[in-house]
Amino acid sequence: MRTHILCGLLALALAAAASATASSATQTAQPTLTLVHRVPLVVQGTHFRPAELVRLSATTGATHATAAARTTRRGAFVARFHYAPLVCTKLVVLATGQRGDHARLVVKPPGGPGGVPCGS
Repeated sequence: MRTHILCGLLALALAAAASATASSATQTAQPTLTLVHRVPLVVQGTHFRPAELVRLSATTGATHATAAARTTRRGAFVARFHYAPLVCTKLVVLATGQRGDHARLVVKPPGGPGGVPCGS
């Protein structure tokens, strides 16, 4: 009787461990955007769904530009905008995938010691 109980507990523990491993494997990192170049504007995306069409928009106050890219099998892409935002303005890039992935990148203007002087 005791052997049956121990075998049952062992089987339950193994099933719980397998379930925990499977659920952690299905959790993926959040989609992210990284600035590659500011002028001309180039943005890299990672952790999107594979082979997903991603639409991007970039804004700096009054100016706006769009781009599109398709992710690789690993969910990454590089998007090049035909747009050169002013260096002294805040830049916001939004990316939305056709299957619901989305990410946001905010780049603040340089400033302070060693930064590009903005304004005058």
